[in-house]
Amino acid sequence: MTELFDTSVWIEFLRGTESPACQYVQARLLEDPGSIGVTEIVAMELLAGSTDELALAKVSQLVDSLTLIKIVPTLDFPAAAHLHRSARRSGRTVRKLQDCLIAAVAIRSEVTLVHRDADFEVIAAVAPLRTRPLIEA
Repeated sequence: MTELFDTSVWIEFLRGTESPACQYVQARLLEDPGSIGVTEIVAMELLAGSTDELALAKVSQLVDSLTLIKIVPTLDFPAAAHLHRSARRSGRTVRKLQDCLIAAVAIRSEVTLVHRDADFEVIAAVAPLRTRPLIEA
């Protein structure tokens, strides 16, 4: 089953930490790399975070090996705005609007969102977003 991995999880992996997020990515890459998905936003953020040409080449190769779960603007933009408004109406704050877009893609695609970002749990409280939080306590 495909899971959508947020940038917050990839950062841990690319830094080589021993965090649960890094360990989860490593395990999934070994077990079933074809089931790891990213959206265009996550791919862009990973590429933008590359510090030099060698890092960029490695990240590009990684991104190219993953399943791209494409944004459908006519569906996902309105859905993301709705998620943001729903969270706000419930008294919760989503700090980054792009997280609403990533969540909208995950909901539409019926995939679990793997993350280390509290915004996604805020969204999951007001929408049918399946999450696998890898946030350390």
